[in-house]
Amino acid sequence: MALDYWIEAHEGVLTVTTSGFDESVDEAVAYGEKIIEACNEFKCSRILVDESRMTGVLDKIGQYELVRRLAMNAPHDLKVAMVVNQDNYQDTSFGTLVAENRGYHIKAFTELADAQEWLAKQS
Repeated sequence: MALDYWIEAHEGVLTVTTSGFDESVDEAVAYGEKIIEACNEFKCSRILVDESRMTGVLDKIGQYELVRRLAMNAPHDLKVAMVVNQDNYQDTSFGTLVAENRGYHIKAFTELADAQEWLAKQS
């Protein structure tokens, strides 16, 4: 597995800190499913995903497939702020756009403070 991640919940926000790289769509889907399971377990609808230490993400085709597969089971009430490094921003932003077009509340950021501010405004 090329992804290492830690999940914790605090005051209704699920925080996921991730490093490594997306090796495949299947691995990225399994990672997304673990996050959804944790949301259900901790009863969190707001998620802060810090992927700023990731060295690589799926390309646009992989992002599309990831969202298509996760959308089959992900609740629509989730609010997700993704923090990524500048190198991964374009591909991740494409994935968030695909998710937004499917009715999800998700946004990509390059700065943690901006993501936290946006997420705090989501109810």
